[in-house]
Amino acid sequence: MDKFWITKQLGGGSFGTVFEARHQLTGEIVAIKHLRETFSSFEQCVSLPEVQSLSKLRHPNIVQLKDVIFEYDSVFLVFEYMQSSLLDLMMKMPTKFTEEQVRSICYQMFQGLAYIHKKGYFHRDLKPANVLVNDGARVVKIADLGSAKEIDAPPPYTDYVTTRLYRAPEVLLQSGLYGPKVDMWAMGAIMAELFSFQPLFPGQSPDDQMFKICSVIGSPTWESWPEGQLLAQNLNYQFPQLHGVGLPAMIPSASRSAIQLISSLCSWDPSARPTADEVLRHPFFVGNYKIPRAIPWRQSNILPTSNSIIFV
Repeated sequence: MDKFWITKQLGGGSFGTVFEARHQLTGEIVAIKHLRETFSSFEQCVSLPEVQSLSKLRHPNIVQLKDVIFEYDSVFLVFEYMQSSLLDLMMKMPTKFTEEQVRSICYQMFQGLAYIHKKGYFHRDLKPANVLVNDGARVVKIADLGSAKEIDAPPPYTDYVTTRLYRAPEVLLQSGLYGPKVDMWAMGAIMAELFSFQPLFPGQSPDDQMFKICSVIGSPTWESWPEGQLLAQNLNYQFPQLHGVGLPAMIPSASRSAIQLISSLCSWDPSARPTADEVLRHPFFVGNYKIPRAIPWRQSNILPTSNSIIFV
């Protein structure tokens, strides 16, 4: 770590602390995540899900992992620097996003997500805080793959993933057999939030989260989601019987095509949710819209040292 100057702290949480830093030789500005967990070997560091997934993912809409440094039982992950998270940007915006801005942000996110799924992973913790932006969201990148899972990994999977507000119903019902469609549910909730600047399903607990979902899109039936009814029976859980106020009432500024897309993403039945590739061909994104072209991925110019690894 002596090759970096730490310039300021960017944030932190239960995982550790993130700093802004400058490489002493190249002058490159980076973000460094210092993990709170301690490690006994460098091999243990590179086996982390975030390192494993990002070492294989190279896309303009996925944050670039530049280096992994192991020193004195501590791990430092070196990332390309991005100005802000999408959540922070929304908190600072004087006005809500226009539909054109929502379209641009979501298109870039779906491009990154389609690539993640194509490469055999799903994110499991998509939320505005885990999406990074530069230049007022002109460039958008999916970040924080610490909960990423290989699609073909043997189940069951843990049900304690995804921040509650973006957690798919099958995960709320403790299914151990979920897959990439949990990311699509989260994207529907995020897309709605980009219009309103308010969470679509602001639950205070797992039960309240399910109630909030039912109050918006209506309760599932045996016809609309039989697998969900069986999951609920296994938990002795009964869905609240609500018709739902509907998405247009929650996000009145959204166009009909936007509402249709969010509705399909927030389908009770995971099999009814479109894939990320399918979403990119949805009418919301098709037409004479000014969607920015992806900026080519650039390799790191950070120079390796002992006990570090460079991804090129």
